[in-house]
Amino acid sequence: MTALSQPCDPVRTMARAAALLEPYYDKGTPQSIREIEMEDWADALDRFPDWAIDRACKWWKSAANPDRRKRPLEGDIEARCKVEMMAVRAAEIRERSGWAGVANEAPRDPVSPERANEILRAAGFAPKRFGAEAAE
Repeated sequence: MTALSQPCDPVRTMARAAALLEPYYDKGTPQSIREIEMEDWADALDRFPDWAIDRACKWWKSAANPDRRKRPLEGDIEARCKVEMMAVRAAEIRERSGWAGVANEAPRDPVSPERANEILRAAGFAPKRFGAEAAE
């Protein structure tokens, strides 16, 4: 979990954001303004790992995103990073809870059909039979 949650490299994040925004830039924007903008992106995404930022940026430009023709804001990519991180967060919660899952439970002895019927009858469940009895 630690490796998957490693915060991003801010310089790489600024480069990734610049690459994402390149098609949307007004070509007359001064370089100093772009640098400030990239710093804002790095601040907004600083808690996410590089892989999540990459996937979020690629998703933004993909056919899966109906807003791909619009210029993304930091919050758009931040929201998608949260989606990308959902499996990691779930695994972290599971790890903290100490729940090992079903796979680690002790195997159970199989129940005979007769014992299964007894249990069902005791619970008040009477299954319908198919075949000759069902035709009556």
